[in-house]
Amino acid sequence: MQLHRNWSAFADERSGGVITPKEFVEVLRERGFKSFTGVPCSFFQAAINYVIDDPKLRYTIVPNEGAALAFAAGAYLAGTPTAVLIQNSGFGNLINPLTSLNMIYRLPALIFISGRAYGVPDEPQHEIIGKTMSGILDAMGVRHMDLPDESLAYEEALESVVQRMSRDKQPFVFFVRKGALDTYSSKKKNAAKFPLKRIEAIQAIAKALSGDEYMVATTGKPSRELFSVWDRSKNFYMQGSMGHASSIGLGVALHQPQKKVVVLDGDGAILMHLGILSSIGHYKPKNFYHIILDNESYETTGDQDTTSPTTDLKAVAKACGYRFSEDAATEIEIKERIKAMLKNDGPCLLRVKINRAPTLAIPRISSKYSSEKIAANFQNSLQR
Repeated sequence: MQLHRNWSAFADERSGGVITPKEFVEVLRERGFKSFTGVPCSFFQAAINYVIDDPKLRYTIVPNEGAALAFAAGAYLAGTPTAVLIQNSGFGNLINPLTSLNMIYRLPALIFISGRAYGVPDEPQHEIIGKTMSGILDAMGVRHMDLPDESLAYEEALESVVQRMSRDKQPFVFFVRKGALDTYSSKKKNAAKFPLKRIEAIQAIAKALSGDEYMVATTGKPSRELFSVWDRSKNFYMQGSMGHASSIGLGVALHQPQKKVVVLDGDGAILMHLGILSSIGHYKPKNFYHIILDNESYETTGDQDTTSPTTDLKAVAKACGYRFSEDAATEIEIKERIKAMLKNDGPCLLRVKINRAPTLAIPRISSKYSSEKIAANFQNSLQR
């Protein structure tokens, strides 16, 4: 086994106790991994941005974790080993192709899963999967280990794993703990293409609504920013289950037809499970109003691009059967479009184009409410 072949080329960037993004990626590159995919996680922000900055490497944007693993399987069949990087919150999306594609077809895959709530405190949406993902993989017979936090140990572990995958033709998982990878400043600079920040758009939406609507807000910053500017019991703040806000909203709308239901979504979230638009259009709930905040990025996890610039979500919604589908980008347009939308029978869609500028120091919803309390408040408000 020949190790450390070109280590001197970046040995000066070692940072004892953590692995630099350059070390992480270059060791993979030496073993043939020039292709990467996944769904961004803040734990991998530096590594993903390092890959994106290198024109000799490829990072392929996919909508969800299962698609990432299936893409890697196709790339392997085409002769290109591909590393998959995901957050453990999306581990469930991975299980289907892991067990019914990679394992039975004997298609090896190198998977890195971030360890949210993995031996450390974290937000409630991560707690269960953080404690159980190791046991789940054991039950399925998938080998795994923690990513070493020292450079040479990481290189040796990766070399052993690559040889094992070549021999056994089975996937392997590395768990990546918080802080295992060092920081990295991306070379890419994204200009503010649209006038409003997300929180400014949410403020404009809140002003334009009448107040009697029930709102389901997608996970991450949209929920946290809604919480910070318009906290009320009629809001269901999602803290996980990315991509499922519209499904929750559909369930509420169909079973409470007299209540107006507004889904506050994101472009990355709706793209993750875009097929639900077909169900919404099929059942045509008259009380369903869908607002997508589209900044063309996974801003929260490092500002990586989504594919929304090349997907006409307004046209997709129309094709799926939405009765109303419009765009907005300014406060005046938001006010006018929401006024028009609420005069129409649903399902209706409003895509609000926003810029990528982050809002700092946004409080976490868990600072005030437990997950159970969020659900109880919302459920009780529906029954009044």
